[in-house]
Amino acid sequence: MRYTKWIASLALAGGMAAAGTGLASAQEWRHVDNDYARIERMRNDIARDRARLDEDIRCGRQSAAARDAADLARDQRLLNAQRRDVHNDLRRDAYYRGWR
Repeated sequence: MRYTKWIASLALAGGMAAAGTGLASAQEWRHVDNDYARIERMRNDIARDRARLDEDIRCGRQSAAARDAADLARDQRLLNAQRRDVHNDLRRDAYYRGWR
């Protein structure tokens, strides 16, 4: 009887810790899902930029083509950075979980 409260408290604390870990991983996966959605939006934006650039080049609009090329390069750099971020997040999570 003397240790019953102590054992029950430990069991409760362990259960709360396990539930907290599951919640954190669910939040992490939602974060990754949001990152993948952002990557998809960036890819669509890049496709529109490329189409606009091709149209400007075809029509001979040099200044518009230069602006579109700069916009396309910026979007491509942002996409690459976002992809690296997702990759690094997944690698870090796998490392800390021992999934090597």
